[in-house]
Amino acid sequence: MEPLYLVAVIKPKIERADEVVEALRVMMAKTRAENGCDFYDLVVSDDEPETWLMLEKWSTRADWEAHMATAHVVVGNEAVADLLREPTELRFYSAR
Repeated sequence: MEPLYLVAVIKPKIERADEVVEALRVMMAKTRAENGCDFYDLVVSDDEPETWLMLEKWSTRADWEAHMATAHVVVGNEAVADLLREPTELRFYSAR
């Protein structure tokens, strides 16, 4: 099984950014303890501070799929849905 790399592009409403960060921090702490999670980090560029990236690596796609069904992800995604300028874009990658 190959690892799965994922970039989630997150665009919070700037005036609600603190709320989004807090919800994501809760989700990150729980996610990092999951089986198959190799890394799960929220990053931002100084050049584009209004667009955030969640960089993820999962041991397998099945691990990521299990992650997406966990309560903390379902609740976290619902909590931030109205705090974003647009839906989160998911970009999937494989190792070469």
